[in-house]
Amino acid sequence: MSDKSLKLRISIPPVEGIEDIPIAAIEVLATKMGFEPNNVQDIVQALTEACVNAILYSTSEMDVEIAVFATYNSLVLEVRDRGPGFNPDGVPAPDFDLMTEIGVENGGFGLHMIKALVDKVEIESSDQGTIIRMSKFLTSPDAHSLTPQS
Repeated sequence: MSDKSLKLRISIPPVEGIEDIPIAAIEVLATKMGFEPNNVQDIVQALTEACVNAILYSTSEMDVEIAVFATYNSLVLEVRDRGPGFNPDGVPAPDFDLMTEIGVENGGFGLHMIKALVDKVEIESSDQGTIIRMSKFLTSPDAHSLTPQS
C-alpha cells in the first residue's frame, strides 16, 4: 500500500437500516486493503454492532458519524452517537448460561463481541454521547494498496 492514508467520514441519520450504506463501503475498503475474508467479516460485524447500538441509543435527531482512517497496515473505525453515554468499565461480561435460559437482552453483549472481533477498542463516553474506536491491523505481508488493481 502507498504511504498515503485514507480518511473518510460518513454521517447517517439515527434510523434503523441505514447503517448498511457505510458498512458496505467499509467492506469494500477492507477487501481492497488486503484483509483476509474472515477478517473482513469480523470488521463488518463489529461495525454493524457499533452502528446499530449508536442508532438505538441516540437521543437526538443528530446524525451518527462514522470516521474511517486507513493506512498501509491498519483500519481504524470510529462510530459516534449523541446518546446518554455509559460507563464502559461497568459493562459486565455476558452470562451465556443466563442468555440461553432467558434470551439475549440489552446489557453489553455487543460490546464484548466487538472486543472479540477487532484488535483494539477504545471508548469515550459522556452524557453528550459515545465514541467507539475500533482498530484492525493487517498482518498479511501480501497486503496491497488502496489503489484499484488492474
